Amino acid sequence: MDKRQKTAAVSTLLNLLLTICKFVLAGLSGSLVILADAWHSLTDVGTSLLVFISVSTGKNRKEPVQTPESDEPRAGIDWKNISREKWVSLLIGFVILLAAVGVAEKAIFAPDREIPTPYLFGIFFILFAGGSLVVSLFEVKVGRKLDSPGLIADGLHSRADMVSSLVAAGSLIALQLGLNQLGVNFDRIGAWIVVAFILSFSIETLVNFWWSLHGRKGWTDRVAIGFLAALLEPRTWKTLLGRLGVIAAWNRWPARSRVWFRRGAALVVIGGAALFLLLNCLTVIGPSEQGIRLRWGRVVNRGEPLQPGLHFHLPAPLERIDRVDARTIRRIEIGNIADPRAVALLWTREHGARDAFLSGENNFFHPYLSIHYRVKDIFDYRYSFHRPEDLLDNAANRLLTRLFASRIFVDIATTYREELEATVRKELQRQLDRLHSGLELVSVNTKDIHPPVEVADSYEQVIAALQEKQTRINRALGYRNSSIPEARGWAVRSVKEADAYALEREAAAAGEAGRFTARAESIGARPAITRPMLYRETVKETLDAQPLVLVDPALDQPEIWLRSARPVFLDDQF
Repeated sequence: MDKRQKTAAVSTLLNLLLTICKFVLAGLSGSLVILADAWHSLTDVGTSLLVFISVSTGKNRKEPVQTPESDEPRAGIDWKNISREKWVSLLIGFVILLAAVGVAEKAIFAPDREIPTPYLFGIFFILFAGGSLVVSLFEVKVGRKLDSPGLIADGLHSRADMVSSLVAAGSLIALQLGLNQLGVNFDRIGAWIVVAFILSFSIETLVNFWWSLHGRKGWTDRVAIGFLAALLEPRTWKTLLGRLGVIAAWNRWPARSRVWFRRGAALVVIGGAALFLLLNCLTVIGPSEQGIRLRWGRVVNRGEPLQPGLHFHLPAPLERIDRVDARTIRRIEIGNIADPRAVALLWTREHGARDAFLSGENNFFHPYLSIHYRVKDIFDYRYSFHRPEDLLDNAANRLLTRLFASRIFVDIATTYREELEATVRKELQRQLDRLHSGLELVSVNTKDIHPPVEVADSYEQVIAALQEKQTRINRALGYRNSSIPEARGWAVRSVKEADAYALEREAAAAGEAGRFTARAESIGARPAITRPMLYRETVKETLDAQPLVLVDPALDQPEIWLRSARPVFLDDQF
């Protein structure tokens, strides 16, 4: 094993040791920047292993000897005389690029976590940065001494790992100092910095490989600056502006035109900056939203949410407005989730997820419930729990498990639904308020209660028999409930009629007695007047019902006597 092989093997083992330590710390802390740096160190292991394989499989092809003027690019590319180590450096560039993509995915989708004792992890990563620097210096020194581009490229990648470890250490120390209270997640920002650094060295390695194919002398030294470092160097921008000036023929422009161009460019830059600042200070809250004003990461309007409209605030990161949809009615499926493609919820068909619940008689069944809710308090909703919807789901499932275990399936599937919905809404709202979830229940709806599909036919027969039994009971109860009140009504009516008749007779008799007494008193008081009147009334009453004979005294005896009822003929003619 020659010196190059030994160098590659030692570098591989050291990078593997650093990588294992970083992944262990990433698992213990849950930090994104530690995880990103661990993935970056894993690429170090891969590239070091590739270098070891390349220097261990035969001798490299000799490259054509270049004169000092060979710094200029050659015409064409001699693909047959490219050394194996340059191909390895190309693979290293692609490996680093894939690592950058993987770390970026973690930085986007990984959730935020609280990191315990970040200063301790920061100290570890300062030590890791020193270890990466030692590996980098070792590989670059040996690579330059032995003219090994692969070792140099791998050493410079280790230097990039050193910088990413320092970034991780700085992010962790910032967390320890409490700078996250400013509303900036330094853990995620550090992860993105590592992603950018990995990507810059990937691009630089690939670009330098392309330069090497054109015979650029000393191409391996160019990797040392890195893409990001090149952007920060004044000579990079000077060279770029010089190239643009040549392309635009800047020197041929009239002096006045150049002055006006500079002024216009300055106005555009200043106006763009002012517009960006203005837009950064304005936030529009939608009709169904409410806002939380955060100043240096702290809530300044607790209890008084911002209402829909245009709101002005200080530019970020000094102040920002967090918008929350507080008026839209949301829905969550509890128990089983029905398939929206299902036309009807028949017991003998599958309709989605089959999460079984246990009834009071130890039978499994599948309920389909839907809970509609909305945000009641945006402050509790945003800051009491990471995901209040998960709290609602867990609390509802726990409550349903308890309620279903106290009832038999027949009651749950038939008569218990309305009571179940009311109980779930009342009990669940009480739990949510006690936990300060910020949620308000609007309604609880039971779509269906399914037995297992395998025994659905038997359950349908049982339910049909129970429904028939209940129908007959209801009919009998209806007849009883209609007959008894009707009989009671007739009895009360008869009693009331009898009472009314008795009162009527008593009142009539009392009235007659009073009238007779009053007349007697009046007759006794005025006999000269009342006697003729009584005589005439008596004669009238006496003769009123008797036959009347009309006789004209001026005539002789009539032949016909007229009575009130019928004619009377004399001599009994008929």
